[in-house]
Amino acid sequence: MKRSLLLVAFAGVFVLAGCTGIPQVAEGERQVAEGNIEQGLATLEKAARSNPTSAEARATYQTTKQAVLDSLFAQAEDARAAGRYDEADAIYRRVARLDPSNPYAPNGIAAVERDRRIARLDEEALAALKQGDLGTAERKAGEVLAESPSDRTARSVMQQVVAHRAQEDVLPPVLKAALSKPISIEFRDAPLRAIFEVISRGFGINFVFDRDVRADLRTTIFVRDGNLDEVIRLILVTNQLERKVVNENSLLIYPKTPQKQRQYEELVVRSFYLANADAKQTAAMLRALVKTRNLFIDEKLNLVVMKDTPEAVRLAEKLVANQDLGEPEVMLEVEVMEVQSSRLQELGLKFPEKLYYGVPGTAATEGALPFPPVTQINKGGFKVFVPNPAIVANLRAQVGVGNLLANPRIRVRNREKAKIHIGEKVPVVTSTSAVNVGVSTSVSYLDVGLKLDVEPNVHLDNEVAIKVQLEVSNILEQIVTNNTVAYRLGTRNAATTLRLRDGETQVLAGLINDEERKASSRVPGLGDLPTIGRLFSSDLDDTKKTEIVLLITPRIVRNLVPPLSVPATYSSGTDTDVGAAPLRTRATMSGALDISPSGGPRAAVAVPGRPAIAAAQPSAAAPEFGLVFAAPAQVLAGTEFSVRLAIPADALARSVVAVLAYDPKLVAPVGGAAAGPGRVSVNIAGATVPGAQPVPSEVRFQALPGAQGETELVVENASGVDAEGGKINVSVPGSHTLNILPAR
Repeated sequence: MKRSLLLVAFAGVFVLAGCTGIPQVAEGERQVAEGNIEQGLATLEKAARSNPTSAEARATYQTTKQAVLDSLFAQAEDARAAGRYDEADAIYRRVARLDPSNPYAPNGIAAVERDRRIARLDEEALAALKQGDLGTAERKAGEVLAESPSDRTARSVMQQVVAHRAQEDVLPPVLKAALSKPISIEFRDAPLRAIFEVISRGFGINFVFDRDVRADLRTTIFVRDGNLDEVIRLILVTNQLERKVVNENSLLIYPKTPQKQRQYEELVVRSFYLANADAKQTAAMLRALVKTRNLFIDEKLNLVVMKDTPEAVRLAEKLVANQDLGEPEVMLEVEVMEVQSSRLQELGLKFPEKLYYGVPGTAATEGALPFPPVTQINKGGFKVFVPNPAIVANLRAQVGVGNLLANPRIRVRNREKAKIHIGEKVPVVTSTSAVNVGVSTSVSYLDVGLKLDVEPNVHLDNEVAIKVQLEVSNILEQIVTNNTVAYRLGTRNAATTLRLRDGETQVLAGLINDEERKASSRVPGLGDLPTIGRLFSSDLDDTKKTEIVLLITPRIVRNLVPPLSVPATYSSGTDTDVGAAPLRTRATMSGALDISPSGGPRAAVAVPGRPAIAAAQPSAAAPEFGLVFAAPAQVLAGTEFSVRLAIPADALARSVVAVLAYDPKLVAPVGGAAAGPGRVSVNIAGATVPGAQPVPSEVRFQALPGAQGETELVVENASGVDAEGGKINVSVPGSHTLNILPAR
């Protein structure tokens, strides 16, 4: 292949060189054509030195040498771009042997060596990123970007490293799985610190109190088989307190006052690069709904930067995802026809309308000569005469048909006006006279022809409402008065609003202009005689009819597509805690309120100064059942989604604790109880009444920014208890494939 390319490249050079008549030149040509490039160039160089006076020999050598070098350089660049570094290095070294003085060959060899090193660093950075070694991946990618700032692999690795670290910084610590365990406690007007002390001893949770938390706070609570996390939240909310997760088993308790919230609440910064929405409107929405004050707008970049709590930022992400959507567009196919038909008939004899008395052929005007006496009529050159010709026979008939067609196509955004004008601009000259100034003339232009204004409104059901305004005008007469030009126009207008389906054609017709004119020119008296009067008259019949027909067809190019990752309705917190999780407690199971010995043996939980509250022990196993698993098929990178687990309605189970496995390199849980690396524990409540509606447990996840590809969500194991506390065998569903799409 390469040899054939060289033959084609040097064919013209060899033909010209063959005319020199020097044997060494012909031999060098033959050697190069056979692929012996080094030997052929050496022969041509020797011929040029042996014949210093031969311009042809020198030109052949230089031209052939340059063509060979250009071809080799092209092959080397192609091999280097394709990653065949050994092949590229061999070609560059071959060029260096053919032309030791060529400066590009050493540069090419150095570039190949640099590309080898960059490719090796890229592979090492990718491997470190897959293993979770962010430090090594960042260092390797940084070395590559220092030499090649546009390297795609290194830039991608660096973006993922930054995204992972930002995710680690933004996501708060997650409490351990102990908070998902059920708890049964009973306190009446007990000190708040004593309640937290009992919880700390029973579940291994550390509580640190701010110094401004009042020591005399007391509360009353009665809970049977409640979720520990929900119980703690209830206690804090009812006592105007707030918590902050310090680590997986430590909570900081502080008063819920604006000052303390500013002191303890961590803020994050989120940049929204808007593709479709307007930055000012988005900022106004965030101020109104999220109540955030720290907003920055860059209209040039269409960027909104927000600083607020993580909960408020997550709510803002949902709001922006619902607003930053591509605007619908529609293609309007318009066809306008003006059908004209005319008929004119003029038939009869036209006699002169005036008789003249005077000297024929003179330029005198009427009344310029004195009227002569009757006795001198037809004397002295005065005669009675009529214009020439005296009689005209009108024999004219005209029939015309016209069809003016305009077929424009215009693409317009939703609720934007589009205008179509097909015609001409007619100048109208106006003269104005002013004292001590003189006469000034101005020219204005009048649109004449077809004018069509449309404004579409695309609906979600793929129907388009269109406001249509049609005007067709033409010039009927030009009027000139006092050096001023004016026009008398004929116009027809139509305005309506249509609602059409995608691809449906609507016809607007009936704009008809029907004119019929009849005129008769007769000799007075003689033209009114019956029958014979037609010899002294000329009749004119003129009929014109025009109709405007408009056909309009909308074709939706792009409609509004709501985001799949954001539901139409979602929680937004409270008026004081924007974006906070809903305050919920799970329903008490049947039999949970039974604390008598008949309910089975129970393990007592010691509470200082209070009766012991017992927890039911496992009893016989119930029949096995499978969990109901629901999750989206695809999400966008950087967005949140929900995974739901539920107990079937026909399974008499009180609760099930399941472990959900995920890939921490692609997704991360938002809250929830961690059960190890890449694991989250899910506490699922069941129904103890047959046929009751199951209550699904929802786990929020976020697809990490920069993540892309498919990943698996797997329920590894699950264990449940029935209404009496007995163990139940639970079968786990199969894995769920989640496709993460790149962010728009």
